[in-house]
Amino acid sequence: MNKKSFACLALAAPMLVLTACADNTPGLAFSSNWYAQTDGNIDIGNTRETLTYAVGFEAADGNDYLTYKDGTYTATLTAKSTALGDGSSSEPCYHLDTTLTVTVVYTVGGESKEYTDTVTSHVEFRDVRLALRPVRSTKTVVSHIPASMYAPETLDKACNEYSYTYSTEYDTECTKATIKTKYTAPERDEQTYEVQLSGGGTYLDNEQILFAMRGLDMKSAVRFRSVNPVSRNVSTLSMTATPASETYKSTFSVGDEAAKEHELTAYTFSLGYSGSNPGQPQKMTYAAVTSTSDNAYRNVMLRMETPVIYSLGTLVYTLTAAQFS
Repeated sequence: MNKKSFACLALAAPMLVLTACADNTPGLAFSSNWYAQTDGNIDIGNTRETLTYAVGFEAADGNDYLTYKDGTYTATLTAKSTALGDGSSSEPCYHLDTTLTVTVVYTVGGESKEYTDTVTSHVEFRDVRLALRPVRSTKTVVSHIPASMYAPETLDKACNEYSYTYSTEYDTECTKATIKTKYTAPERDEQTYEVQLSGGGTYLDNEQILFAMRGLDMKSAVRFRSVNPVSRNVSTLSMTATPASETYKSTFSVGDEAAKEHELTAYTFSLGYSGSNPGQPQKMTYAAVTSTSDNAYRNVMLRMETPVIYSLGTLVYTLTAAQFS
């Protein structure tokens, strides 16, 4: 998988590095677009939402040794009283849990071998009045990454296995992040280190980015910052261009209804790292606000395209079911 994309967006394996930006990143304003009524003060206590996505793979031309079977990605949003920072205070916060499960298949010399890749994450963050300020997160990954862009001589050299957990804890004012890393494959000693969150702009945890995009005004491009637990610094991400609005058709179920085609207004844009070595961006499509008092599609992510490492293809996430609060 593209290492930079996965580092940020929590959808796959080894993560990577990025250069921090100066103080010219403005703060972002968020709206509670994941509710039917987005205006006014909202009691987040009764929040419960589950989104389900089908995960498919589009192989690049010339790639005949790596493929993925159909997988699933789920994201469940709740809210509950949450301890902040050092635990001396608490308040209602959002809790977002995600799970990606997909089978990767390597084929060399007519022989194939399958592996199950999984990525699970849990992130806690505050409401829109505090710009979705992160509290803590945990991400656990088991992934089998291509060893190179070309098929190897033998099947046992086709991929490298990574198994690790990253945990990040933020202080109450979001000025410091404490990160713990634990690798079981390849095995490494557990490490703890701190990252100072200096400079202006909005900070989002890696594991909340896909959700947070729903709260933005899609009429203009945005920039924000995120702690990169691998490079141990602050990374800047941005839309590569102003999102484009279009009439979009997508087939999914809402609540207990059967799946059907929905025609709606949507915004499509690419999101990626800034800096000298940004990697390939991820392409995303989100539903637009239908009404501040009756926001039928809750600005949900409808589709995402994520490049695989070495340009071997693209993983495509497509919404299949939505259970809204």
